[in-house]
Amino acid sequence: NFGKQLKEESMKSQKGIICLSIFTIIIFSLVAIAGPAAADESALSSGKAYMGIGYGYHDIDMETDFTRRTNGVITEVSSFKNNYNTHRGSLFMGYTLPWDQYYLSGQVGVNVFDAEFELSAGSSQFTNALNHAFSMDLIPGFYFYKQLSVFAKLGIVYGDFDFAKSSPTSTTYDVSEYLFGGTLGIGLAYDITPRITVKLGYEQTWYEDTEINVTRGTRSDKSIVKPEMETIFLILQYYFK
Repeated sequence: NFGKQLKEESMKSQKGIICLSIFTIIIFSLVAIAGPAAADESALSSGKAYMGIGYGYHDIDMETDFTRRTNGVITEVSSFKNNYNTHRGSLFMGYTLPWDQYYLSGQVGVNVFDAEFELSAGSSQFTNALNHAFSMDLIPGFYFYKQLSVFAKLGIVYGDFDFAKSSPTSTTYDVSEYLFGGTLGIGLAYDITPRITVKLGYEQTWYEDTEINVTRGTRSDKSIVKPEMETIFLILQYYFK
């Protein structure tokens, strides 16, 4: 079963890379076509509001520290890490203030994810999922060549997680929780026209730990789950007048 799951996750990873590659080709084809028409003009001649859509490809780790007590005595301690890949669609709005070659953007958004991870361990079945997350980001940037800029990303997120364990012989749980987290990222942005910008970047997100306690008879289990996430993202951004 575990080998089958690894094969399925590998197939999901390949599909994600293919989707991101196709999206990248489409976006940069638009850059090649529209870029020459805006060769000397960036999108940020003044402060502007904007909205955008994005696609992200994620590698998510769910590290779990497990402790079992029987009649109040610790009888088992273990750690394991579940890893899976998922995709996200993003919608966000923000405002950008320019200053010479620099700019600073503030934005809020919502991200929706499309996959969950299932792992069998003995008679137990674990299911983890990140359903959606709200985000708030500060994005400082610097134009180093005409319409091309480099940017950093610093943000907070609030994600909706599901954690479940089913077993005929051991403790079970089914927990849904919102967890806070922090995000750090970096990327490149290109102004296709004065009103359209494309961004390609990488970010890491660390969510707060969640503790799950369950009891069955004289047995008490504690699981501490630590979600972390790496993301490659592609964004198309539109500036209002």
